[in-house]
Amino acid sequence: MRGATGFAACALMADGQAAGEGRRFTWSTLSGWGLNPLIDNATLIVSELLSNALQYGLVHPPAHRADRRPVWLGLLRRGRTVLCTVCDHSTAVPVLRKPDHLSQSGRGLHIVNYLSASWGWTTPNVGGKAVWAAVSPSPHDEAPASAATTRRW
Repeated sequence: MRGATGFAACALMADGQAAGEGRRFTWSTLSGWGLNPLIDNATLIVSELLSNALQYGLVHPPAHRADRRPVWLGLLRRGRTVLCTVCDHSTAVPVLRKPDHLSQSGRGLHIVNYLSASWGWTTPNVGGKAVWAAVSPSPHDEAPASAATTRRW
C-alpha cells in the first residue's frame, strides 16, 4: 500500500465539463494512491456531488453569473478511506428527498447515501459550504486473495 495519507484538490469551473473533469481527477488520484477498488464508487459520488453543486449550489444560475468563482473538489485519503468533498458558494444545504419515480432527477443524494460509508455537509457560512462523502472498501474488497480462492459455493 502506498502512503497512508494524501490530499489532492482541483478547482472546476461551473460549466458542462465540471463533472467529467471531476471524474477524471478522481480516477487519476485514486489510481495513483493504489485505491483501485474505490474508483467506481468514488467517481460516481463525485459526479453526483458536483452535479448537485452546479444545479443547486450556485449563487447565480450559470447563464447569469457575474463572477466565475470555481467549485472545488477535494480528496482526502486516510488509510483505505477517501473523503470526497465538493465546496460551492451557496448556503443552501442538501436535502435527501423522497424520489419521484417519474422524475428525471432527484436521486443523486440517494446514490451518495447508498455508496458512501457516511456523508454530510459543513455548516454554511458567507463563503458557502462543503458537501462530503466518505468512501471505504466493502468487506468483499478487503478479503485476502487466498480467502476468495478457497471458498466453495
